[in-house]
Amino acid sequence: MDFERQTPVTVQAFHYDLVDEDTEPKSDVRTGIQKLDVSQDDEHSEENGSYYDVAVFYDVVPAPSEFRVSGTIHQVVQLKDYHGDGSDISSADWQLLSRPLVEYIETLTYEVTQVTFDQPVNLNFKANF
Repeated sequence: MDFERQTPVTVQAFHYDLVDEDTEPKSDVRTGIQKLDVSQDDEHSEENGSYYDVAVFYDVVPAPSEFRVSGTIHQVVQLKDYHGDGSDISSADWQLLSRPLVEYIETLTYEVTQVTFDQPVNLNFKANF
């Protein structure tokens, strides 16, 4: 699936919290998509494909459990020659759409843990589709 990014990645929420050492590790990373109505927008036309808000919702406690990161990250994209509701997008296409957002989560976590622990933590995960 061909797509064009319409906006930069937007970090709607990024939460970093220290947790008790007995907190269970988890990796809850989900994606979502919402079709946008651009009918009143003179700049954008759906002739070549519809516009969508792609989001990644996450709540991650890596092992060993020292911290939790959670939040939501978005980006608006135009999916070329596609006008559906997003429910039939393949897993491979979801990975292409969501990977830049997941990379932001990984980068933010790396930077924050570099400051808080003097040693960065690399998160390497994939979103659930």
